[in-house]
Amino acid sequence: MKINLPYLKFSSFYFFYFSSLGAFLPFWPLYLNEKGYSAYQIGFILAIMIGTKIIAPNVWGWISDISGLRHKVIQLGSFFCFLIFSMVFLIDGFYQMAVLILLFSFFWNASLPQFEAVTMSMLGEGHNSYSKIRLWGSLGFIVSVMVLSSVTEQYGMSVVPQAITLFLFVTWLSTLFISNFDSDNNNSKKENMLTVLRNPIIIGILLSCFLMQLSHGPFYTFFAIYLDENSYSMSTIGFLWSLGVLAEVIIFLKVSTWIPKYGTKTLFNLCFIFASIRWVIVAIFPANIYLVGLSQIFHAVTYGMYHAVSISLIHRYFTGYLQGRGQALYSSISFGLGGSFGSFLSGYYWDILGGQIIYLFASLFAFFGFLVSFILVKLNKGQNG
Repeated sequence: MKINLPYLKFSSFYFFYFSSLGAFLPFWPLYLNEKGYSAYQIGFILAIMIGTKIIAPNVWGWISDISGLRHKVIQLGSFFCFLIFSMVFLIDGFYQMAVLILLFSFFWNASLPQFEAVTMSMLGEGHNSYSKIRLWGSLGFIVSVMVLSSVTEQYGMSVVPQAITLFLFVTWLSTLFISNFDSDNNNSKKENMLTVLRNPIIIGILLSCFLMQLSHGPFYTFFAIYLDENSYSMSTIGFLWSLGVLAEVIIFLKVSTWIPKYGTKTLFNLCFIFASIRWVIVAIFPANIYLVGLSQIFHAVTYGMYHAVSISLIHRYFTGYLQGRGQALYSSISFGLGGSFGSFLSGYYWDILGGQIIYLFASLFAFFGFLVSFILVKLNKGQNG
């Protein structure tokens, strides 16, 4: 059997990168909570991590596009992620933790947008197959969450920093096998970034993405704590996180055929409808494990399909020379600006309003995203987009 080496190399990075995220997202807030951090402090720290995506991806995107050494940026970012986070064992206190997460996140956000650009360049005309590589990231997330759920239940939250450090180290090792795949840089160097950004379609896409990730802020920051408050065991919390990502894997297998069949506009709008319904379920039925499980299955659409379609749209409008900055801009506005606002606001109001009200607001923001998408994202007639 012939092994596709580029596919193997790229899939390996996604697997280990999202294994790190699988150790971080569900368990880091719980670890900080056990260490005595308040809801406001946890929200602030997570907002820092997400908020660095506003600036960092654009800095690294500019460096990558100008230098043409995108793979070196990925390797450098991954190495310093591991190095900086390993210092977590030497610090104590909220302010020291905030500074460490700020430095760590600046390099953490160097890798993924540039790796997305390299992946899309490697795929070339087959860029709709992106999801078949990206699904390995979801599998890595599942493995990480399931293993760490069992380990933390037995040994406690103190193992979380060690697990994250280990995954970051292996992620860096996986980048050493990556090389550049810049397929069409020369064709697009004359295109101006400001010209692309004046396109109302781009404005609509980016604003919708901002609102989508704003609605996900309470989920990424407080979902594990929310379940813990509703008497879910650690293994059940891990299972529910894994269920969402497993559903995401299934959608990644299908979405490459759905994009040309149904078009990006239809799929993009559908993601926001599912997100709005999802957060209503989480808000109203937190104690019903079956409905919470259903809401996690919706993650397949609100993240899996949403992200695959968004990456495809960005690749379409930010071509060649602008690919790195296009993916960086998408990351900074959606996951950075939207995600950090969502994390900060949910942390600030969590103890005041309570989780149920916070998730109802999340539903409202997702619905606003649908309205923006439906009204402003008007793709050209005759284009199956």
